[in-house]
Amino acid sequence: MKRIIAGLVLASAAVAAAASEAVNMRFACPATSTPTQPPELAGLWDALMDVGGTPSFGLLSVGMTGSELGGSLALTPGVVVVRSLKSDGRTVAMVVASREGDVRFDGSLTPDAKRMCGIVTYHGGQKFAMIAQKRPDRTSARSEPTGATQQ
Repeated sequence: MKRIIAGLVLASAAVAAAASEAVNMRFACPATSTPTQPPELAGLWDALMDVGGTPSFGLLSVGMTGSELGGSLALTPGVVVVRSLKSDGRTVAMVVASREGDVRFDGSLTPDAKRMCGIVTYHGGQKFAMIAQKRPDRTSARSEPTGATQQ
């Protein structure tokens, strides 16, 4: 819990500091190779969008809704629904809903499917760079409780 609070404090300080001056962010994903299997995109992703030199931090939550990927994206100033998210293992296409209309993300996926980089296109034609980094899956890292015995 202390880590979460500390992280929120640091993120808040970073946003306030970043808002005071424009920065030059580089959003680069290594070249992708031909995937051997479909990427596992479900999970939590830390997102960063460059809005005219001002960083906008967020969280992308992806999961299965029936047989398709869906979820939500929380970026400043609010949360939006992911209408669709598709990937062929090399590229990513995502559409999110907004009050003014759909917003589209078109990007590339790293070979390990842990980072996506691309361009967000707003309904009015504005374009911004965005990158998302997948968080480690905590469920696969769990170990047996201390003191567990094998039989």
